[in-house]
Amino acid sequence: MNRDSVPMEQIMVLIPSLNPDEKLEQYIKELIEIGFIHILVVDDGSRRECQDIFEHLAGYEEVTVLHHEVNRGKGRALKTGFAWCLEHFTDCQGVVTADSDGQHSPVDTRKVAEALASGPDDLILGTRNFNEEQVPFKSRYGNKITTLIFALLYGKYIHDTQTGLRGIRVNLLPPLCELSGERFEYEIKMLIFAARQKLSCKEVLIETIYIDENRETHFHPVKDSARIYGVIFGSFFKYLLSSLSASLLDMGLFAAFHLWVFGGIPLGNNVFLSTLLARCASSVYNFSVNRKLVFGSQGRLIRHLVSYYLLVIIQMGCSAGLVYFFTALLSGPAVVVKMIVDTCLFLVSYQIQQRFIFRD
Repeated sequence: MNRDSVPMEQIMVLIPSLNPDEKLEQYIKELIEIGFIHILVVDDGSRRECQDIFEHLAGYEEVTVLHHEVNRGKGRALKTGFAWCLEHFTDCQGVVTADSDGQHSPVDTRKVAEALASGPDDLILGTRNFNEEQVPFKSRYGNKITTLIFALLYGKYIHDTQTGLRGIRVNLLPPLCELSGERFEYEIKMLIFAARQKLSCKEVLIETIYIDENRETHFHPVKDSARIYGVIFGSFFKYLLSSLSASLLDMGLFAAFHLWVFGGIPLGNNVFLSTLLARCASSVYNFSVNRKLVFGSQGRLIRHLVSYYLLVIIQMGCSAGLVYFFTALLSGPAVVVKMIVDTCLFLVSYQIQQRFIFRD
């Protein structure tokens, strides 16, 4: 694509920065040389000795510098930039986020900006090739594991979940400003949001740059990794706890109805009524917890109710049918077969509830 074929007048480059060195100014000078005229740098509470760099950057006509008095995290710095863009850059078509530590080349930044400006996609991801020799071992396999887990839980395969080079269409900025997360976990929440909302996403291959094995990064391998995986597994763990607590409630209510409420009626009627009432109460509980706490949905209640109970009925039918089929086919114990079948259906139900029923 010709450099001048896609003008950059409506694209802003947003660079959150903490304690930068001379590489940041060199990167910005090269961005200006290849056509960017709107560059926003957010100083996220950098040391006093770094302030000369920001003062010098503020002297460029194309650059605006914002400051956090204290370090508030990369997620907050991004949201500060998004909010500034919405308020002051009314002609903006989209924002390209980039890191300040030299991991993104100006050419790749332009490549992501062009993909954003010329295509219909909501989100552009600058994707690195983690199979290259210069990639540190922990980065190579850490990313592959994260990619696999993300795909299993959210149904979207993203080759580079940790990339900071992203193109974001301007209509996404308001909901992203409301998205929780202050530090590195914010970027994975952005991808979860995109997966749940079924946003169109395009990956653009970029150069894989690791300077001195990435020793200058502000990413804490233990603390920040824990935050990221906590976010990735967060809704699934909540879903698991919701299901377990609903099962305990179901068993407790069944016992109470069976022993104390319907104790004086024939056994068949007792079991039927106890099961029915217990299951009704536990399913209402499970629906409410999943809707509000697990998936945080604000959609229409009636639509959610109908969809949820339709799934419950289908799931019960599939469970009975599959247990009967595999028990007869394998001549195995029905209890073991049911445990395997219901576990699989449990995981499928999670995906359906997340991606269809409770998706706003």
